[in-house]
Amino acid sequence: MMKEKSLNKQILHLLMLITISVIITVGTLSIINIYNSKKELINFNQSLVLKQVNTKINELINEIDDVSRYIKRNYGLDDKSSINNLLELKSFISSILVLNKDGIVENFYSKSVQQNVYKGFDYSNKEYYKKLKSTNVYWSNVFLSSVDETPTISYSFNMGNKIGVVLIDLSSLSTFVIKFKNQDGSHMIRVFDRNGIIIMNPDTKALISQRYDASSSEVFTELINKKSPDSHGVFKSNVSGEKQYGSYWQNSRTGWYLIVRNNYNEIMKPIYYIVVVFILLIIFFIALSIYLSFKISKKIFKSFDNLHTITSKIADGHYSLEHKDMYYEEFNKLLNSFSKMQEEIDKREDKLEQSLSSFKALFNSTMESIVLSHGYDIIDLNDVTVEIFGFESKDEAIGRNVLDFVSEDYKELVKERFKKNINEPYEVDFCRKDGTIINGLVQGKFLKLDGKNIRVSALIDISDVKSKDKLLFQQTKMASMGEMIGNIAHQWRQPLNVISTSASSIKLEKEFGILEDKQIDNAMEMIVQNALYLSKTIDDFRNFFRIDKSLEKFEIRDSIDKALKLLQASIKNHNLIIKTDFLDKKFEVEGYPNEFIQVIINLINNSKDAFIANDISPRIIEIRELVNRDSYKLKFSDNAGGIPDNILLKIFDPYFTTKHKSQGTGIGLYMSHQIIVDHMRGEFYVKNINYKVEEKNYKGCCFTIKLPKNISHSYTFEI
Repeated sequence: MMKEKSLNKQILHLLMLITISVIITVGTLSIINIYNSKKELINFNQSLVLKQVNTKINELINEIDDVSRYIKRNYGLDDKSSINNLLELKSFISSILVLNKDGIVENFYSKSVQQNVYKGFDYSNKEYYKKLKSTNVYWSNVFLSSVDETPTISYSFNMGNKIGVVLIDLSSLSTFVIKFKNQDGSHMIRVFDRNGIIIMNPDTKALISQRYDASSSEVFTELINKKSPDSHGVFKSNVSGEKQYGSYWQNSRTGWYLIVRNNYNEIMKPIYYIVVVFILLIIFFIALSIYLSFKISKKIFKSFDNLHTITSKIADGHYSLEHKDMYYEEFNKLLNSFSKMQEEIDKREDKLEQSLSSFKALFNSTMESIVLSHGYDIIDLNDVTVEIFGFESKDEAIGRNVLDFVSEDYKELVKERFKKNINEPYEVDFCRKDGTIINGLVQGKFLKLDGKNIRVSALIDISDVKSKDKLLFQQTKMASMGEMIGNIAHQWRQPLNVISTSASSIKLEKEFGILEDKQIDNAMEMIVQNALYLSKTIDDFRNFFRIDKSLEKFEIRDSIDKALKLLQASIKNHNLIIKTDFLDKKFEVEGYPNEFIQVIINLINNSKDAFIANDISPRIIEIRELVNRDSYKLKFSDNAGGIPDNILLKIFDPYFTTKHKSQGTGIGLYMSHQIIVDHMRGEFYVKNINYKVEEKNYKGCCFTIKLPKNISHSYTFEI
């Protein structure tokens, strides 16, 4: 059994959980949002600084390109004065060297007072000389200048058969870089050459003169080697050992790495303060929500307790209760609804008692037998059931199995209907208390009562109806028998005349003494053949009147041929023209063949009677077969005048006829309908048509027999 829980505690816990979850979620999202906003702002500023520094370096490179072009044009003309002027104008140039093709110093110009270079020095082993052999211009990495013994970067270029070398003063470049500072006063920019040698570090200038190699530091291993340009990352400073947050960019002309950085702790410090403030706010609001949750839930559950007291008393049958107003308006409205409910319950209980009495009266006054069962066990039945089954009281059936009162032949059918919950009516044979069998028409349906699936079964005793059906079939047979005797008389007349004539001829010839053996043989042969024909005719009619006892498979076309053979004399005598349009393949069905022959005979006889009554000629009856994927159709069409529209829907009713009492009983089409629909599980219907004969239109009707293909029957029928 599930353990009962306190609604008060659950709602209180749920209210607190939701409130605290919302506060924590909102606080956390706010902190994350602030952190991301701060980070995005820093990223934007760093990217902007990188772009500005890179632009400045490109401007410097362009100026140096201009200087190299100027030297190419003016060297050798008035080289001394023009190049000295160039040194004075361009503050970023410390010295200019001119080498011959072998790397020997041909000329030099310098701002430095202390000069350690002279004409004729061999500089062929210098990197800026060797690298220039494979390219037109070359930017060197940081090296110690031999001119003034300071860290320098050179720009070398070809001058025909000479080489120009511009030595760049790095201090001039730092003038622009030192403008970019962090909040803690440190500089943002670091510049390294392509080998990782530091070019610029305004915070630690000694590293420049030391030509510090940072290629193994985290700025390279964690940022430059792992991140793409303009991406951001965290790395540790080799100088201070503190975490840095920054990005980098590589200049496409020089290959220099431009690093922008901020102290990571300085970035996080304001965020830490905000987080602390938010946490304090979250704790405050959580405490406030807990207090309010307790206070509100206490008032709510006090109202719930009052409602519980009132509803408990209502459940015990105390409908006249007074109540006090509660704190919340909604609960007062609910209490007013309870007051109305008290009155309505009182009224409905009275109505329910009346309805129950009415239901019991209806349950026992209906003409149908009604049985209620749970599974197969009977739980109730009405008085009609007691009477039909011959019980002395309901107690004899209640608690017993429904199948105890079902005939053995129908138990599986009933089980199937129960299992599949089929609601359509069906026929079943039942056993009464004394063992006698009754024919019943049953219909059932499952209903939900008290949480159980209850089968409500209604039964009608149709034993008398079945007896009348048998009688109708016999009357139909007897009515047909009268017509058949007339047909026998017509078919026997000619053979009997032949036999009589042959016998008289032999007798007469014998009296005159002219009888010969050959004449006797011919006459005897004629008599024997006609006697056999008479015997065959008797067999055909006897087979037709034989009662079908069991189902058998038969071909529709064979039944049509037999019917036409039985009606041969009548067809000929009344000038009927039978037209047939049969399929190539014969259609086979399971049923009672003589019953089906009876249907065909009824249809042809009805057409014959209509032709006679309406005096119509020519008299054409067309029999046509049609078939599709699911069904087979047999159509009987004539030009006998049709059926009046006002009786078209009544012709299949029992005892309905438009003929004189001496000519018909009105059961032929009714029984034909029963045979096709009930016994063969098909359809049987009629409609008026226009029938064209020799360019002339006649009114007529068309009867259609529609049978399902591949049908399996599981019923029995006796006549």
